[in-house]
Amino acid sequence: MASIALFVYLLQRTGPVAVIENIRVVGWWGVVVLIVLSGARHVFRALGWSYCVQTNGRRPVVLELLGPRLIGEALNDLTPAGPLLGEPAKVAAVSRLIPVQAGASSVVIENLIYALGSVLFMLSGLVLALVALAESRGLWWTGGGLLGGSLACIAVARWTVTRRVLLLGRMLDFLKRSGLHWAFLERHEQSVRDVEHTIYEFFLKSRRTFLAVLAIEIAANFTGVGEAYLILKVTAARTSLFAAYLVESASRAVQLTFAFVPLGLGVQEGAAAATLQAIVYAASEGVYLAVIRRIRTLFWAAAGLFLWARYSILSSADEKRATIYEAAQCQR
Repeated sequence: MASIALFVYLLQRTGPVAVIENIRVVGWWGVVVLIVLSGARHVFRALGWSYCVQTNGRRPVVLELLGPRLIGEALNDLTPAGPLLGEPAKVAAVSRLIPVQAGASSVVIENLIYALGSVLFMLSGLVLALVALAESRGLWWTGGGLLGGSLACIAVARWTVTRRVLLLGRMLDFLKRSGLHWAFLERHEQSVRDVEHTIYEFFLKSRRTFLAVLAIEIAANFTGVGEAYLILKVTAARTSLFAAYLVESASRAVQLTFAFVPLGLGVQEGAAAATLQAIVYAASEGVYLAVIRRIRTLFWAAAGLFLWARYSILSSADEKRATIYEAAQCQR
């Protein structure tokens, strides 16, 4: 509710008519370019995901993973459950191609590397902001704190992997010692432990693959820089790669921090407005940018929901065929 209230407040302060006018200025061709750029980001992440799949069988290609990715992202973007619903949906959708355990571990690995790539991308934007706005002591203190906190998180994550600290395994052991014997946990305990083991094996033994996926995930962020530059070029009196870079860095920070806010409603507008205002743009230009970006988000979310409906129909048909086959075998 707070995010919706913030969105309404920013929209009213900016002026709905001005927002609609800026959407009109971008035009159909501009919207198509934004959709293509954001589609490239989905392709990059599907490519990174394909390298994270650990299976003895055939590894799915990018186009095969693009559909499951769009399904998961649609649920991430449109529902308050966010990743709690979207990521399992990816695993369910890709289970037609690879074993569930391989699907689950690959989704977790890809998300962890994406988070690391996004943090590095945000830190680079923060460093640029500190250099450009060196006269602001308050920014130096804030930026220094964020930089130190981010590096500390990366260091803790590295220590956890190198020491093979099995967090999920320890959590399961704690629940068992506490007397909690849920049927669901007992049924899937070994699978959870196997998935966690596979994740650690990837990070410890597949260093080259990890670095390749990290490079892909970082590259995916630059499609957003292109989006921001295009929108600012059309809607603002001036633009620069520096401004577009900072806006995209702020957008990634908001996406990671407020993953459970549907469509990032309100928080994306607020972050873009505050970022541009800090570098002597009008706050309204940030609101225009975030709202226009939401058009391509809705396009890909609609595509994901369509694929989810198609996947559900195919799954139901497969279950019916399996039931009929089992019944026929029993009659024989």
